Amino acid sequence: MSEQAAPLRTRPTVLVIDPSASNRALICECLGQLPEVRTMATGDGNHALQMVRETWPSLILLDTTQQDINGIELTRMIRDWELSRIDTGISPWTPIVFLSSVTDEDTLAQGILAGGDDFLCKPVSEVVLLAKVRAMLRISIRQQEICEIHRQLKEIANLDGLTGIPNRRHFDDTLTIEWKRCIRNETPLSIILSDVDFFKQFNDIYGHQAGDFCLKAVASSLSESLFRVEDTVARYGGEEFVAILPGTDANGAYAVAERMRQSAVDLCIPHERGINGRVSCSFGVASTHPSTESAPQHLLKTADTSLYAAKSAGRNRVILNIE
Repeated sequence: MSEQAAPLRTRPTVLVIDPSASNRALICECLGQLPEVRTMATGDGNHALQMVRETWPSLILLDTTQQDINGIELTRMIRDWELSRIDTGISPWTPIVFLSSVTDEDTLAQGILAGGDDFLCKPVSEVVLLAKVRAMLRISIRQQEICEIHRQLKEIANLDGLTGIPNRRHFDDTLTIEWKRCIRNETPLSIILSDVDFFKQFNDIYGHQAGDFCLKAVASSLSESLFRVEDTVARYGGEEFVAILPGTDANGAYAVAERMRQSAVDLCIPHERGINGRVSCSFGVASTHPSTESAPQHLLKTADTSLYAAKSAGRNRVILNIE
């Protein structure tokens, strides 16, 4: 299971963490009265943390007297991990209910401050346990739905409405992130800036509806020319597109741009004022080894210069500049 985003839970899952095998069995047997709920159990704190990371349970029932990791410390570790997994601006959250035979106020306060949400004293009443689980699951499910809606809204905000590929905003954010990553990893970064040749004339001849179809087709062909998941192509504006190739050197970026150029020509979209009667694209490529002494905008400017050179040289070609 990827740790990048919380999975969409189709069936609530309760994780029981208790060092006593008999207690785990009793709790799971009790939860069996809720047919819509799936239960998991472990008596090992480290294993429990691994299960949280891999399955992202809807609710955790945690005995505070763990053998390897103190229950309160385990709670802190779970909350720290959740905060590290923020993907959409909303931190994922799993309710944690403590189960303990200790009822002093200090223990209760420490548990709540560590990130616990409720406290049940052992021996736990079956009726109270089932009621508490139902209540916590209602909250957990609603919170997860909010996270999913927020994720979808963010995805929409980062997509170009016409072509369906990432937009300029997404490109700007991604470029900043990849620039910093390449500095840390000491790896190259390349950018490909492209422009549909004679697009204004295409619109004038065939109309804006045909122009929209052309942009959609070109965007799809450029996206399909990228074979690595870490590479990104976005609509830069108007008839311009841009690709970010982290970890790719100048020669590799040139090869990708040439593949893109050919894919656009292979669409065979008629254009009476285009190159050889077809729609084509020009490409400017820039490559560098990012450093703290430079900025990604400079690389983008170099790619723009390369694109201008490609258009000046007759269009439907790739020009490369290396910094």
